[in-house]
Amino acid sequence: MTTWGGKVRRVQRGACAAAIAVCGLTGTAQAADRLLSVEWSSPEIAQFVTARQEAAARGVAPSVSSRLDKVKLPVIGFEGAPGLVQNSFPGLGPQPMGTREVHTDETNPVWYQIVDTYGDVTVSVAADLRVQHSFGADYPVYATTGPGAAASAGPDVSVFDENDEQGMEGSIAEYTVTKFGVPYTVTIECTAATKAQCQDIAQIAKDSALLKVIAATPPG
Repeated sequence: MTTWGGKVRRVQRGACAAAIAVCGLTGTAQAADRLLSVEWSSPEIAQFVTARQEAAARGVAPSVSSRLDKVKLPVIGFEGAPGLVQNSFPGLGPQPMGTREVHTDETNPVWYQIVDTYGDVTVSVAADLRVQHSFGADYPVYATTGPGAAASAGPDVSVFDENDEQGMEGSIAEYTVTKFGVPYTVTIECTAATKAQCQDIAQIAKDSALLKVIAATPPG
């Protein structure tokens, strides 16, 4: 059994974001030679690559490659504001506009983190190809669903607030989805003003369906 780490669990605003991303995602050099195997043959990746090639042929693709194009794994993220973010903005105005930060290691791009900030809500998507810990085949695995309970349709969402960490004013929601053989972790941070959005587990699980491939460069 294998588990992976290196994700930034709590997204910090301001100048600390890049430092935390680098410390959290590059602090395991001893595992750098052990990488997950990406399922590059996935039809979803093939469709994305084909669509990008067709866009380039029509002259509508970006003329400058993105930093994410250099990442050695498929990059998934949100193309727009998730429903949870839209719910945090009252009224029926235009879709909230956010700012995006991209973090990766330019010299060894086997991980990435995208941080989208929408006022009082920050959404982060991160993944790392490096294997962090390995356990024997006899390592016990316990089910997270109680006896007789139906499995949830979406990802299991964990929520952290002042009950978990003294002094926390807002709330943090987090879940992991596995695609193409890679675990991707989504972390949502809400301030006290938007705390209710981070605790809307149903909406967060629903938004997970909006995650799409936004960059992919198959090897070869």
